[in-house]
Amino acid sequence: MKNHRYLCVGLLSLGLLTFTTLSAQPYQDPLDAPSQVNRLASSSQLTAVGMAGQRIVAVGARGMILLSDDQGNTWQQANVPVSSDLVAVQFTGDTQGWAVGHDGVVLHSADAGATWVKQLDGRNLEKLLTTHFGELAAKGDEKAQQYLDLIKLNFANGPEQPFLGVWFEDEQNGFAVGAFGTIVQTRDGGKTWESWIEKVDNPEMFHYNAIAGIAGQIYISSEQGAVFKLDRAQQRFVKLSSGYTGSFFGLLGNQDYLLAFGLRGNAYKSVDEGQTWSRLDTANTTGLVAGVIDEKGRILLASVAGAVIESRDQGNSFKPIPDVRPALFAGLTVAAPNRIVVVGLSGVQVIGLQ
Repeated sequence: MKNHRYLCVGLLSLGLLTFTTLSAQPYQDPLDAPSQVNRLASSSQLTAVGMAGQRIVAVGARGMILLSDDQGNTWQQANVPVSSDLVAVQFTGDTQGWAVGHDGVVLHSADAGATWVKQLDGRNLEKLLTTHFGELAAKGDEKAQQYLDLIKLNFANGPEQPFLGVWFEDEQNGFAVGAFGTIVQTRDGGKTWESWIEKVDNPEMFHYNAIAGIAGQIYISSEQGAVFKLDRAQQRFVKLSSGYTGSFFGLLGNQDYLLAFGLRGNAYKSVDEGQTWSRLDTANTTGLVAGVIDEKGRILLASVAGAVIESRDQGNSFKPIPDVRPALFAGLTVAAPNRIVVVGLSGVQVIGLQ
């Protein structure tokens, strides 16, 4: 069951399968091998895309990170110290950003994505969590031993557990979330990390597919219709019940509403910070894997089947964006007014909006 769930989240969160060719060269652990230069990088498998000021930053397979300073017309490859698949990226401003992915990798850039350093990986993560829960168990915490057993199981085959989402509220305070209820927090820009596994109402240890800050609140999207919201007073994520039974892959919103989207084109909206939800008709039947709100207030959602849909009435109705080349999409960002960049299995696609 563990391996089956891991495969599902890897595919559906579009930490996509990476195909490698046999080589006479000795094996190098992706955590120790820098990402290689790829002449066809902008046409290669990419998983997420975001903005560092006016610069577009896309991340993907084998540690690839691409940058564009001309709204997606041309791309250059960044220096990355690992070749692990990257799944999510976020910048807090023009220069400071983080990318996360497989093998428990957390990368940081202080120069708008040009260069990256590794702040955390699965090896250190296993030690961090084992030490933390070992200390709690020694103090008599009854649940700590259960967490220790889970950690031992998850890391039995090595440091492979993926982070699937990252969110920094500012340059110091942030979270990384991932498979099997894994969540860590930093208060010093990623120099050190601490477990928050025990600080989420998630006894089932659902996967965390994404994390986002919306209108001053922080939310996590998960499985079985679960959304978790940070209770700042309690310093704990509490579970919100949407009424949906499938997986949510992402979240977006503003001061007026919160929207969660996921499997089979399902999207749910809340106007009271997740206390109550209503199902939206997206006119889409395939997984919605990425979304954004543009400067005009349009909701834009990308599907795994290669469609981009938009709503101009806060999700009450949706229609497809025309002239989109179908591909296996994974990430979406607004690059400029009336211009979006979508990434996926076939690389980059720039789309103009009417």
